[in-house]
Amino acid sequence: MKRAAKVFLAAAFSVVFFAGAANAQDGASGDRARDILRKMSLEEKAGQVLTGFFRGGEMSPSLRAILKTVRPGGVILYASTGNISGLEQVAGLVSSIQEAAATDGTLPLLVAVDQEGGRVNRLTKGVTVFPGNMALGATGDEKLAAKAARITSRELRTLGITANFAPVADVQSNPANPVIGTRSFGADPVLVARLASAMIAPMAEEGVLCTAKHFPGHGDTALDSHFALPADNHPREFLDRVNLAPFRAMVQKGVPAVMTAHVSMPALDDGNPLPATLLPKAYSVLREEMNFRGLAVTDSLGMKALSLYWSVGEAAVRALQAGADMLVLGADPGHEPAEIALVHNAIVEAARTDRIPRGRLDEAAGRVIRAKENLGLLDDALPRAEMMKELGSAENLAVADEIARRALTVAWSRLEPFPAASPEKPRVLLWPLEKADQAWIILKSCPSLKPQFVPLSAHPEDLEGIAAGLDGEEPVFVWAGDLAHFPSWRDFARSLGGRAVLLGTGSPYGLSLCPEAGAAILTYSEVGASLKALGQFMAHPWPPTGRLPVEIPGVQPQGAGLSRVP
Repeated sequence: MKRAAKVFLAAAFSVVFFAGAANAQDGASGDRARDILRKMSLEEKAGQVLTGFFRGGEMSPSLRAILKTVRPGGVILYASTGNISGLEQVAGLVSSIQEAAATDGTLPLLVAVDQEGGRVNRLTKGVTVFPGNMALGATGDEKLAAKAARITSRELRTLGITANFAPVADVQSNPANPVIGTRSFGADPVLVARLASAMIAPMAEEGVLCTAKHFPGHGDTALDSHFALPADNHPREFLDRVNLAPFRAMVQKGVPAVMTAHVSMPALDDGNPLPATLLPKAYSVLREEMNFRGLAVTDSLGMKALSLYWSVGEAAVRALQAGADMLVLGADPGHEPAEIALVHNAIVEAARTDRIPRGRLDEAAGRVIRAKENLGLLDDALPRAEMMKELGSAENLAVADEIARRALTVAWSRLEPFPAASPEKPRVLLWPLEKADQAWIILKSCPSLKPQFVPLSAHPEDLEGIAAGLDGEEPVFVWAGDLAHFPSWRDFARSLGGRAVLLGTGSPYGLSLCPEAGAAILTYSEVGASLKALGQFMAHPWPPTGRLPVEIPGVQPQGAGLSRVP
């Protein structure tokens, strides 16, 4: 954005809200957020607590109508809805949103994404994409966690994105968990607390809202809250020791926002089965027991854990009643952006009829405004055009590469020496056809591999034919990113016995399905840095430093009687 436009918008925000008033920092006008809140109508307060999604990569009549009528406190961007197609495009989109807010005389919006690293990234090209939390957990290094958080936040803020719904602070304690997995740092609440807490200060310093999720913990569930209502039936003592421990540590370190989970935890409130997002006791634990004073954000109200039982409008009202501050309506299947107007109307009506006390709505809207003030958005919410050239820089990418190399873990190896691929000893790489682009990244680092691409849906007899055509003595590198969901691949890997070298690019738990394998390597993610490190390791093995951050059934911890790469 041109400097003149930035000056205009900054001036517009200032004129709209603070004409005739001294800067809040000089103490003359009192609390800035309180002053803004006092001037707001009921409808404006109801809009301020809402964050919604929209479709398209530029300002459209439908988005403009939402901004003008609902006046939401924020928007959330998704690649799947067409919001993200290029870096210049994203910066332009954010600029147009904030310009519309200034034109309408409303507050700048929080612009949010889920940029966790690893499995969950909304921006994937032109920026630095990190291997994710479980890879960081394998390094055990909070300095690397802080570096990843700082670089991610700086790049997001450059684009005008000011809220990251990250990091995941769930303790991954259930191998059957279908939604958390490698999004978690690991199974040790102390490790999770240490690495997640290391991300708070760097994000704040870069002007991005750090959001610990999913409170009070989604790590020991067997259902995905996107599709059903999960329950965690552990006693309160277990919840305090495991689930709640990372959140407690992050609150003590000053985390500014916490996202609630649509998970039922009966032990929190004498057997009450309500999901935590709608459970007053969950917010009481957060506010009174942990002394949290920041922004309580809901997970998306359109997820089926809620929408199977309540409309999004009713869920919003109940969440506000319970203690939520910012209500998120994300791009969940079956929902449309226009529903935010229905949610807005439901909140306004509930406030008018005292279903939601006016003081509760004021409290929620005030926390949203204060979060914006603390981030500096009331004065400048625009992208930073002068820093665009630094996105995805070589220096930033080198940090992602370091994390990937440090995270690489040999879960076990019975092969001596480790079967490196070289021009003298080329090795077969069996890889899913649907993921061929990943194999080419590996091959750039290890050109001595001989790739064979096989569909994930290949019939067992086809795989048997491939196995029969392989050299009967040589080790074979086999993709093992998700053996649990592809039984033919699992059986194929098992048929290779001790010749198989499993390449775990996803959840570690699937490796337990092929205990006969001669070796198993873990990267914990499929991002470019992780695949590059995997290729480098297969070409020139180094003494691996990554350690399993979770327990794999039937697998001893690394270093306990297992052979190591020399």
